[in-house]
Amino acid sequence: MIKAILLQLLKAPFAASRARKREREQKLVRHAEALLAARNFDAVIAECRALLERGESPALAAHLCGRACLALGRPGEARGYLERALKADPQLAGAHADLGEALFQGGEHEAALDRYRTAISLAGDGVQYRTRLVELLEQTDRKQDLVVELLCLHDLVPGRVDILFKTFAEVSRLGMHAEAVRIAERALAEIGRNFDTLRLLASARYGAADMPGAIEACREAIAIRSNFPDIHVTLGSALFARGQVAEACEAYRQSLMIDPEYPDGRFHLGLMQIMQGQYAEGWQGFEYRFRRARRRGMRPSTPPWSGGRVGGGRLLVMREQGLGDEIMFASCYGDVMAQAPDALFECEPRLQALFSRSFPQAQFLPYRPEETPASESRNDIAARVYAGTLPSHFRKSAGSFPVHRGYLVADPLRVAYWQERLAGLGPGLKVGLSWRGGMSFTRQERRSFSLETMMPVLGTAGVQWINLQYGQRADEIAALAAKHGIRVHDWPEAIDGDYDETAALVSALDLVISVCTSVIHLSGALGKSAWVMTAKVPEWRYGIAGETMPWYPSVRLFRQSVQGEWSPVIQRIGEQLSSRLATGQSGSS
Repeated sequence: MIKAILLQLLKAPFAASRARKREREQKLVRHAEALLAARNFDAVIAECRALLERGESPALAAHLCGRACLALGRPGEARGYLERALKADPQLAGAHADLGEALFQGGEHEAALDRYRTAISLAGDGVQYRTRLVELLEQTDRKQDLVVELLCLHDLVPGRVDILFKTFAEVSRLGMHAEAVRIAERALAEIGRNFDTLRLLASARYGAADMPGAIEACREAIAIRSNFPDIHVTLGSALFARGQVAEACEAYRQSLMIDPEYPDGRFHLGLMQIMQGQYAEGWQGFEYRFRRARRRGMRPSTPPWSGGRVGGGRLLVMREQGLGDEIMFASCYGDVMAQAPDALFECEPRLQALFSRSFPQAQFLPYRPEETPASESRNDIAARVYAGTLPSHFRKSAGSFPVHRGYLVADPLRVAYWQERLAGLGPGLKVGLSWRGGMSFTRQERRSFSLETMMPVLGTAGVQWINLQYGQRADEIAALAAKHGIRVHDWPEAIDGDYDETAALVSALDLVISVCTSVIHLSGALGKSAWVMTAKVPEWRYGIAGETMPWYPSVRLFRQSVQGEWSPVIQRIGEQLSSRLATGQSGSS
C-alpha cells in the first residue's frame, strides 16, 4: 500500500510535465491553424518546422506544413511533409487527402485517387473528400468511377441539388437510362414536383424510350414554366419518336418562339425539314450542330468556304461524325473538286485507300479525333469546310441529288478474289446480312434485333448468307447453325479490319439486307443493291416516308408501319427475296 502511494507521488511531477507539454503543443498547433486560416502560409511553415525540430506533434505539424506548401504552389515540398505526417500517424484522413492533392498536381493521378479513397474510408462518410474525388475523376475523364462516386455522394447529401443534377447528367451520358429514371423519381420525392424535377423526369423517360411518359412529364413541366426552350425540344423529340411529325415540328418551333437562335431547336427542326425534303431550309438548321452543347469539341472551320475557287491556298474538307456519314458526304466530293480542284480531304484512316482510289485527283489526310490533325502542320490551307456542310452547297433540292451508279470504287483485284471465294460456296444468291446498328446514344434499340428474328428470311431456299455484321456476332451465328442448320459465312478479315476489304466483299455480293448502319452507306455508294429494314422513325438520312433515299439510287427501304414491330418488315423482305429468286435476278434490284 505504502509502496503504491510512493510510486504515485513520484510519477505525479512527470504526468504534470507531460500535460503541460501537450497543452503547449496544442496551443502552438492551434496558432498554426489560425495562421493557415489567415493565409499566412510562410508563418505556418516556420512555426511547424520549429515544432518538428523539437519533436513536438510530428503528425499535425508536418500535416500543417504540407498544407501550407500546397497553398503556396509547392506540391513537391508538400509531398515530403505529408508523407512524414502519415508515417507518424497513418490514420490521419486529412493528410491522405492532401497528399492526394500533391500527387495530382505532380501528375500522379492514379496514386492521387487512391489517397482520396483512403481518406474517405478513414473519415467514414467523407463528404468533403468524396466531393473533391468527384472533381478529380471529372478532370481525368474516368466516367465509370465518377458515376459510382456521384451516386454515393448523392446518398450522403440528398439535399444537394447540384450533386443531383450532375449525377443525372453523368448517368444519362453513359446510357444508364433505368438509373437515370430512378434518380429523377427520387428527385421528385425529395424536392417535389417543380419545373426542374419534371424536366429531369422528362429527359430520363426519353432516354429510357418511355415516350408517353416523357410527353406527359414535358407537358406538366410546360404548364409550370413555358418559357424554357429545352423542354419544348424534349417534347418535340418524344413526339417525333412516336411518329407525330407535325406535332414535333410545332414543339421545335415553340422553342424558337422563346429563343430564335436556340441551337437544339434550330438543329432538330432542320433535321425534320431535311427528312421531309425541304433541303434548303433544313441544311440551315443542320449548321447549328456546331453550337449545340454536346458538339462543342468540334474544331473551328475558319476561314469558312462559301463555294468556288480558293485564293491564296487550298481548301480543307474536314471529316466529322461516323463512317456512314463520311461515306454519304463523300457524294459531294466530286462537286467540291469541280470548284476547288486542289482541295484536301480528311478521312477516317480505314477509308483512305477506298477514297483515294475513288477520287484519284484528290489528296486524303487520315485523321482520328484523338490525334493532332495533319492539316495543322500545313501552311497552304486558305479555307476550311466540314464535310457535313457540303450538302448545303450542293444538295439544296431533290433534283440536285445525282442519279449515280456508285461513286466509290472497290479494289478490282480484291473484288475478283471475293467473287471467286463466293462462287466456291456453291449455287445460290450471295446475300450480305447485318442486323445490329448504332450505339446507345444513336438509338441502337431502334435499329437492332437478334439474328434469330430474321428466321422468316434466313429459311429462304437458294440463298448463301454472308455476314456483314461488325462487333460481337460469333455466338449468334453459331447458335443459328446449331438450332436451325442455317449457316452464315463469316470472314472477319473482311469485316473487322480495313474498310477497303469490306468494300470489295460488298461489291462481290448480289444483294445486301441490313438494318440502318454504315454498310448501307457503303453499299449505296458502291452502287450495289441493298434492302434496308428501317424503324418507323429512322435516322434523318433515311427520310420520313417512301421506299427510296436520294443519296443512293440502288438502296430500297422497307419501313415499319408500327414503331418497334419488325415482323411485317421481315415478312415483306422474305416475299421480295422469294420473288427475286423466282425471276432469276441477281446484281441490281
